[in-house]
Amino acid sequence: MVSGHLTDEAIIELYFERSEEAIMSSMDKYGVLLRSLAWNILGNREDVEECVNDTYLAAWNSIPPERPEYLKAYLCKIARNNALDRVKEKTRSKRGGGKINLLLDELSECIASEADTVRLLENAEMAEVISEYLRSQTKLRRTIFIQRYFYASGVREIAEEHGMTEGAVKSLMFRMRAELKDKFIRKGYGYE
Repeated sequence: MVSGHLTDEAIIELYFERSEEAIMSSMDKYGVLLRSLAWNILGNREDVEECVNDTYLAAWNSIPPERPEYLKAYLCKIARNNALDRVKEKTRSKRGGGKINLLLDELSECIASEADTVRLLENAEMAEVISEYLRSQTKLRRTIFIQRYFYASGVREIAEEHGMTEGAVKSLMFRMRAELKDKFIRKGYGYE
């Protein structure tokens, strides 16, 4: 069987059978996406490869008993968390700039302080507020927000993909952050 043509369900079954083809099939189907996601966060080829390899290992160790409903989202979440953990590890010793700090700065416009941003990003209640907000948006606005803040895609990359100018993407993101800020304030995450 050609692994590139397997459905997610078939790949998950391979994990449950403890077949090494599960990892190969995951690599064939989602390797480019996972590398892109990790690159957007890490920006270093060696770190990206380690992150993606760690993602496959984590999937191997968690399936079973986990049975993800959406394999793509499951693998992306693992890769994103691995990349963010790697960034945290590197910035512990040296505080500095970087794409993740830029994204946190952008999102901090919606929330009281950077400390709150970091704390609340891991908070399920905040995730629900963001999900509720995104469900009320058009598909284009929702997609652009997710590309920017989940996949850490660059403004230029987003603009090119959607046939927009960088200025239009920046303007849209500014408006969406302002709307989200209002939503947080109404939910009790106000500024002092």
